[in-house]
Amino acid sequence: MIKHYLHVALRNLLKRPFYTTINILGLAIGMACTLLIAVYILQELSYDRFHEKADRIYRLATHLEVGESGFVGAAVSPAVAQPFKEETPAVEMVVRMNQEGSKIFRKDDLTIKEDKVLVADPDFFRLFSFPLLVGNPESVLQEPNSVVMTQEVASKYFGEEEAVGQTIQMDGQPFQITGIMEPTPPNSHFHFDIVYSFLSDPKSKIDNWGKIDAHTYFLLREQASIEEVEANLDPLLRKYLREYEMFQEMGYTIEMFTQPLTDIHLHSQILGEFEANGNVKYLYVFGAIAAFILLIACINFMNLSTARSAERAKEIGVRKTMGSARLALVRQFLAESLIVSLFAVTLALGLAELLRIPFSNISEKSIQLPIFTSWFLPAVLLLGCTVGVLAGSYPAFYLTKFKPVEVLRGKLRSDRKNIWLRNSLVVFQFIISIVLIVCTLMVHEQLQFIRNKDLGFDKENVVVLENAQALGSNTEAFQHSLMRLSEVQQVSFTDVSPLSGYNGTGFIPATQSDSSSGSTYRDEDALVLSNIMVSYDYLPTMGIQLKEGRNFSRDIASDSAYHAIILNEQAVRTLGINNPIGNTVLIGGTYEAEVVGVVEDFHFKSLHTAVEPLVIVLSDEQNFVEVKVASNHLSQTLAMLEEQWDLHADGTPFTYTFLDENFDALFRADQQVGMIFGGFTLLAILIACLGLLALAAFMAEQRTKEIGIRKVMGASVKSIVLLLSKDFTKLVVIAFAVAIPLAYWAVQQWLEDFAYKIDIGLTSFIIAGVLALLVALLTVSYQAFKAAMANPVKSLRNE
Repeated sequence: MIKHYLHVALRNLLKRPFYTTINILGLAIGMACTLLIAVYILQELSYDRFHEKADRIYRLATHLEVGESGFVGAAVSPAVAQPFKEETPAVEMVVRMNQEGSKIFRKDDLTIKEDKVLVADPDFFRLFSFPLLVGNPESVLQEPNSVVMTQEVASKYFGEEEAVGQTIQMDGQPFQITGIMEPTPPNSHFHFDIVYSFLSDPKSKIDNWGKIDAHTYFLLREQASIEEVEANLDPLLRKYLREYEMFQEMGYTIEMFTQPLTDIHLHSQILGEFEANGNVKYLYVFGAIAAFILLIACINFMNLSTARSAERAKEIGVRKTMGSARLALVRQFLAESLIVSLFAVTLALGLAELLRIPFSNISEKSIQLPIFTSWFLPAVLLLGCTVGVLAGSYPAFYLTKFKPVEVLRGKLRSDRKNIWLRNSLVVFQFIISIVLIVCTLMVHEQLQFIRNKDLGFDKENVVVLENAQALGSNTEAFQHSLMRLSEVQQVSFTDVSPLSGYNGTGFIPATQSDSSSGSTYRDEDALVLSNIMVSYDYLPTMGIQLKEGRNFSRDIASDSAYHAIILNEQAVRTLGINNPIGNTVLIGGTYEAEVVGVVEDFHFKSLHTAVEPLVIVLSDEQNFVEVKVASNHLSQTLAMLEEQWDLHADGTPFTYTFLDENFDALFRADQQVGMIFGGFTLLAILIACLGLLALAAFMAEQRTKEIGIRKVMGASVKSIVLLLSKDFTKLVVIAFAVAIPLAYWAVQQWLEDFAYKIDIGLTSFIIAGVLALLVALLTVSYQAFKAAMANPVKSLRNE
């Protein structure tokens, strides 16, 4: 019986190769998109779950509110770890770690800058399941100056020679290699190639609970609850944070809280994250897109199947007359649907593999189809069968309800309900397509708005050099040598890279400041504000405009490190200083600094957030060099910068970035969303057009005789094309009307993440509507024109 079903199904499908091809291709594209997005979502959900104890690992984080300012950060004080472990019975293990950024490694004459360097407590490899190729997880980091690296990194320095036991220089200090590890899995929320013992870091000895500077993870004991841990966090702060009572009296808030390890990647976007995390909201969006694209493909199948009802009616009438039960006919039609779906899912695997590479490039994820896993192919087969049954169920039950007497007498009437449903499904397809087009256009418009927005500084042609501390005593000589180059306009030094996120420090404005009685400061006036440590020439290098006062000056003796500051307008308002120039501010409870200038607000963070208060502190700290260069001959200018660097930086490799590229990187996730939206929007439109093409072809075929008569009566090709196109035009117009509020709501939800955003105007909606209408008309007009140009004699030959 099954063989018979398959034989008949294949025969019927081969009788109409055009419609069969359209169905298979549409379903294949829809299922390919679904497979890719499903694999992407599963990969995002898998982050950090490869650790054996992932369900019991948590991170400590900090929430601080000081007046109107504050932050939520992914770190706590290094001093927290030991008391936290000793005084919290529910905690089995605690590990502190930090990303160290770039470090200079030397082996004999070989010097290399390594970017992925981590410092961690001795229990790091006991807590986390990062496999070691060589070495004991219990002991590899137990000694100061011990280091573990990947085989790839070790090979750069030692080649084929055994690396374990060898010594290597890191920032001038000797470290012994105690282990070789496998590369960090891609689905980890932090990545590293090298990790050295926290016992080598002076931060390990910090006892100040107010110094928030260590990512701290802990292992919950089996059978213990996280509530037990959280209940002890506030008592620990009360006991060990010296300023706790003072903070409470001043109405400030400081608290620690926990985050499950497996939640960090998708649910945490707080300050100090190791890397840019994902966003669970986008998983819902992409999941919805996958479902809608697959639904569009299924709608195509259903529409074509029901549209061809009259063509299959006599077959059904004959079968019923010959004794076929309705259930047997349902099985027959479902068999056809399953064959189409299984052919489609086979093709979908190939399409998914072809689309995988561009999708990986856009999302910056290594997307791999898990073909050789035990679950993937059965899941794909289940998807194919499910789509086949769902897409074929309505046509199967609809077609088999025909009464054989009416069918064989030729009295089958057009089913208005069927026509209404078919039109509704076409409308639904275009609603989805129009919403996706609007969202794609709006994302593009917002990103263009961000790129073109006046940031308050000039990000163009600024080269940022890393590892400025390597210049040491040659700093001034290096600056002078650069300024002698005609291509260099300004040079400055900072403690952090511009746009990378600035440090937070406590600032207290003076309550009284005059020459007779000096300045007085009240602890209750303290505010935590972002700050950047800079050299004298920071403002002209960055093109930041002064609103009042002056810039730092080498000619003024009082302008010395930590004793002169410049505020932005927001900082003036937040500190509550009416006449800021000449006033003093206490920095970190230690340095008294004079406000020498006020700059206009500029964006030093992502435009997702509003401009925050910023204190620009004159300092001799130097980790980065900003070089403003001429826009022409950039490659030659970089070569000259490298030449001067090599002369002054004691063998440290020359590494640089461009400030405008760093700015673009802040919105890379949004750019990725826009490109993914655009790609899947095109595919959704393609699937909708395939269905529309086939449906238009079938409609034209059904009206062949009518068209022939109209042509004989003198109808023009234009009038026939309009006749066949007008019904579809109406459907697109209805879809546009329904899509407008849905698209508006979707765009509004996305824009809420931006402090600075476009106004939602009509332009994108009109463009989306016009595009959808044009695509529909071009698709339908092709078939309409083909029908209108046909010879009427052929269609009327049998009349």
